[in-house]
Parts: sequence; C-alpha cells; structure tokens
Amino acid sequence: MCGIFCFISNVNSIQLGDDVVGYLQIQLEQCKCLINNRGPDATDWTVYDSRVLLFSAVLWQQGAELSRQPVDGDRYVLLFNGDLFNKKEDRECSDTLWLYKTIDAIHDISQIFRTLLGSFSVILVDKILQRVYFARDSLGRNSLLLGRSKLGIFISSALAKNSMVYDTIELPPNGVYFVDLTKQNSEIKMLPWSKNLDVTNFIAILDESFFSLPWHESTIIKENFDYHNILKNIEKRDESLFDFLLSIPAISKTCEELIRLLEESIEERIINTPKYCKQCIRLQNPCEHARIGILFSGGIDCAIISLIADRFVDQNIPIDLLNVAFEKINREKPLNVVELKSTKLIDWNVPDRCTAKQTLIELQRLKSSRKWQLVEINVTRQELESNRQRISDLVFPLKTVLDESLGAALWFASRGVGILKGVEYSCQSRVLIVGSGADELFGGYSRHKAAFYRNLSTTDLRFSDNDIQEAYNNLTEELELDWKRLPSRNLARDDRIICDHGVTPRTPYLQEGFVSFVKSLKASQKCYHPLGAGIGDKLILRLCGYKLGLKAAAFLKKRALQFGSKVADRKQNASDNSSFLQMM
Repeated sequence: MCGIFCFISNVNSIQLGDDVVGYLQIQLEQCKCLINNRGPDATDWTVYDSRVLLFSAVLWQQGAELSRQPVDGDRYVLLFNGDLFNKKEDRECSDTLWLYKTIDAIHDISQIFRTLLGSFSVILVDKILQRVYFARDSLGRNSLLLGRSKLGIFISSALAKNSMVYDTIELPPNGVYFVDLTKQNSEIKMLPWSKNLDVTNFIAILDESFFSLPWHESTIIKENFDYHNILKNIEKRDESLFDFLLSIPAISKTCEELIRLLEESIEERIINTPKYCKQCIRLQNPCEHARIGILFSGGIDCAIISLIADRFVDQNIPIDLLNVAFEKINREKPLNVVELKSTKLIDWNVPDRCTAKQTLIELQRLKSSRKWQLVEINVTRQELESNRQRISDLVFPLKTVLDESLGAALWFASRGVGILKGVEYSCQSRVLIVGSGADELFGGYSRHKAAFYRNLSTTDLRFSDNDIQEAYNNLTEELELDWKRLPSRNLARDDRIICDHGVTPRTPYLQEGFVSFVKSLKASQKCYHPLGAGIGDKLILRLCGYKLGLKAAAFLKKRALQFGSKVADRKQNASDNSSFLQMM
C-alpha cells in the first residue's frame, strides 16, 4: 500500500501566494513519518495552484515497474493507494497508471470508481472543473482520514494525533466526495454510491456510514437447504456429522462454490505482486525468501487461507505464518524494570500459539513439500509500553479498548520480528494476508450466538419451527448490523496499523464476488448454533475447511485475536475509551 496526503487551503492563492505553500509543508511534516512508512520505495510531492498540496509515498506491488506519484497530466493529478483486480489489456501496467489512463479517457469519475474491484483510496485533482475528488472503496478496506484545521481540509491515509488537525474522522465509504476550488470555504459535496442516500443531510453522512455496495451482485444459483430441518432429529456432533452434511448435494455444491470463489480471490492477491521480498526488491536480486505472510492463529479462517495459498506460491518459496503472543498484562500492577528484562520465565503458550502449532502440523501433513514457517512473535510488557505512541498515532482517530488491543496485536504481528525454530527471525514479506470479514459474513462472533438465542429458553435441538424462524430472524438482523459496521469499526484501522511496516494487507474474504455469494446465503445456511461452539458457528465455512482436508482445524473454537494473543483483559469493556490511547 501507498501513503497519500492532500491539504486544501481555504485561502485563495492570489492573496497569500507562496506563503500558502510554506504552511502546507509545515502541516505535512506533522504526519510525514506515518505516510513514508506506508510507501518506502519512492516519495514525491507537488503543489497545484498554490492552494492544494499533494504528497505520496509509494509501495510498489503491481506492474512491471514502480510508478511514481503524484501522476500529473494535462487535466488530472492523481494520488492512488490500493490493489485493483480489474482485467487489464496491459498486465504490465501498474494500477496507478491504468487508473489514470482510464480516468483520462472516460472522465466520468463516479462511474469509474463504482466499477473498481479491490481495495483503494484515491485523491484526484481535475484542473478543468477545478475540483478535488476523494474516495475509498465501498467496503472501506483502505484508510482515508478527513480532518479540518482553521485554514483548510486534510485528506490523508494517516494523521498524527498531535498534528494541527481537529475534527478528524475516517471518511465514510458512501461515495465520491469533492471540493470545488472555485469556492473560498472548501465546502465538501458528494456523489453517492447509492441513489437512496439523502446527500442534503451531509453532517449525518460524515458521522455515520450509510453502507452500500456500488458493484452489482453476479447471478447466483442458490441451493435450497437449512441446517435445522436437516439436523433436528440427528444427535451427531463429531466428524461423522460433517461427513453426513457434506453428503447432501445442496450443501456440498455450496461449499464447492465458496471454495472456488475463495481460490480466485487468494490467487489474485498472491500473483499480483513483485517476486521480491523487502530485502531483495531494491536490487531485484533472485529471491527465495518468503514474500507472502499470513496472520495465523490456527483457526479455521486462516487455516483455509493458508492451505489454498499453497497452490499459488512457488514450491521453492516458504510461506510465513505470523503468530503473536503477549506477556500477560495486569494493568493495575506497576512496571518492574528487573521483571521486564527477564523473558525466560514467560510462558508464551497463549491460546492462539497453541492452536497455531496444532494447525501447523495439519498443514505439514496435507502439504508436506511446502516450507511452512511459523514465526513466533513474543511481545513483552516493556516492548508494548515503548511503542505506545506509535500505535496511538496509527489507531487515531479511534480510541476504544478494542482499538487499542487489536491495534497492538496487528502492529507487532505485521512487523514480523520473532522466533523461527528457536532462532531470531524477521519476516521480509511485503504482503500480509488476513482473514478480515469472515466472522461478519459467516456468523463467528459470540454476539451472533446471543442473537440466535435471544428469545429461546433452551440450548438443545428441540425447537419448534416458529422458535427457529424467530432465532434466525434475530441472527439475520445481527449479521446485517455487523456487516454495515465493518468499514467503520475494523478495516481502515487495520490498514493504518499493518501498512506502517511497508506491508500491504490483503483480505480474500472481502473479494467482491465472494462477498456477493456469501451474502446471498440465508443465515440458516451459514451457521447453526445449537451444535455448540467450534461446530455450529461459521458452520458452512467449517464444512469448506473439512472438505479441503482440515479435519482438526474445522472443529477449533473461535477466539478473538485480542484474547487469543492475551493482549487484552476480558474484564475490560471493549467499547470503553482506552486509557492507553487517551494518555498519548
């Protein structure tokens, strides 16, 4: 991923001239480090009309050669951050140049952005219309922050918490926003993805994400089945249950289609990257180091990703499985320097470490020719304390306990510094594949189970059809609510955290075709909570894993990253403001 930054001054350049440029550069310095870390391969900047400063730091991931930014042409100036998977006539062309040429040929900005496949954030100056457009993809996979100071508007991949910017928000992924440069007040307007969105209430739009997908869902053949009718008279809850379910043609065909779509998604996220690691890319030396990392807890989501990824990575190239564990934190206990210096007595076998080792054995059994590298990333309290400011700046403008714990876990995991087979090791991959979206799509959270049982008084399988219908109605509402909150709660924050190490996060479960198919399934075809944890939650995804050969991982219980890695305390309220982040 790249880092992009734009400042639009409220003041007409005729009045202040070069003084405006000087002010803009001062503002850029406030968050330049955060931007530069996202794009270590090249940096550049330009000023348009002494009123608009554009800066970019490039991480080369697609195309035959690096494309510098900003791309400044006769009509447009483009800043682009993302991964596009649209079909291109010239496969050697970078995403940035392909997008610029497409815009320059068609000029319909809103329609072009609607058709983009993949994660992106973009800033575009139209010199003829005197507008600055900015947007991020409709799933909100890439970060783009919007902030104001008394002199203008900031639009950036990241903004430092101590910068001279206030009223900072994550830009809602509702459409294409723009500022008319012929106006003095830098008023923001929008071309919405959805025709049903009332753009007159613009303050509400910026405060809340009215989630809408601009791309059309493909034609989907839906199989007719639901788990309750199949299982209400069956007591099986072991491997024989999964064998039985997969013997039903409708379920087996659904799993086959899910696997096929996920294979396509993982393939395009692996093959569309230079064949060099961080160490080898500058000199472009022949590289046999790991170029793909996978955030790896050992659970079913990442186990399926890992197994499928094996098909698309050269057999002589290892795959890094990144697993993070934290020293248990007692927030009421003061730090003891002597205690912090000793790591020998710390038990790093947190829940996610144990399941990672277990699933590694299964991957080695299924794909014995692959060199699987389980990187054990161990984080002491001292190391966590020393990186507070950095993590705080990246999480900003979010500030809850959940943001704190997940931000810390992802930051250390994506840094990739750990132990490999007892030896210090630093992951050099430039792509980190993560399982984001799987729980929201398939019903993996405990709140989904709670929604299912909201009006039920028993946890066995003896429910009336009306009871089950009401339970699934509640679950459907909860799944839809979680899906709508996904862009504002998870993805942009994770993007800012992971990209800080010059690494691109890629999310195969959030590929457009895969999402369309999963959302076409009923809640009664995704999960069946009466089967219990580790079976009934994300049941259809577990069946996919079982079908692929993951006989053990398919039955592992879901654990949130913050608890599985032990960075978070279950006694804390995840929605509370974090004292960790507030004190920065």
